[in-house]
Amino acid sequence: MYTKKNIKKIVQEFDKINKYSKAIIKHGTQISLGLLLVGTIILISNNRLFPYDSYLRFIGIEISKNSFVILAQAVIGGLLLDYINRRR
Repeated sequence: MYTKKNIKKIVQEFDKINKYSKAIIKHGTQISLGLLLVGTIILISNNRLFPYDSYLRFIGIEISKNSFVILAQAVIGGLLLDYINRRR
């Protein structure tokens, strides 16, 4: 029961975020998912379509890992900008 209230409260707070911060979070998420998809395609194609190459494996893993870093930066950055704008 408390979980539903907590989720509702989180959703209500996210609705209060300004337009610019929402755009940063939205586009950062899209870029992150795109990079994750590219990294996954590289890894799968390296294992299935092309002869195995350790360098291609490294590139695929690094792109996938960095996609999560970009996602975190976009979300934290968007929320931080919203917090700073609210205080002014």
